[in-house]
Amino acid sequence: MNLYYAIIGDAIHTKRKSKNKHGWSLLVFWLFSGFLMFNMFTLFSVIKLFTGYNIAIGIEQCLPGALSSKWGFIIFIFVSCMCIIYFSIFYKKKYIYIYRNYKHRKGKLFIAYFVVSFVLMYGIALFFY
Repeated sequence: MNLYYAIIGDAIHTKRKSKNKHGWSLLVFWLFSGFLMFNMFTLFSVIKLFTGYNIAIGIEQCLPGALSSKWGFIIFIFVSCMCIIYFSIFYKKKYIYIYRNYKHRKGKLFIAYFVVSFVLMYGIALFFY
């Protein structure tokens, strides 16, 4: 969790120093929610690769009504990721603690996280399909 908070702290420092000083929270919230969703789909693919069990279908079958479609499943996963990001960063202003206690690395951790997330996601997708 410390590594994840260091990445988030790096992103907060980078975005707060940019021209748009007030829109950093919304941007960090949406970016990390999207990255977490991509990481979850990568994890689902790895589980399917090693075990043969498609966890996405298992989750999709448990969802009620309109959420049981493909787009409903994606929306469900994205909203779940948004809740995780909200409670791990913004609930009770935890971003202040993260901002003060984690060093600024000029966006290097954030960019590395971005690149590794996409390389893993596309690498597994190319290997898998």
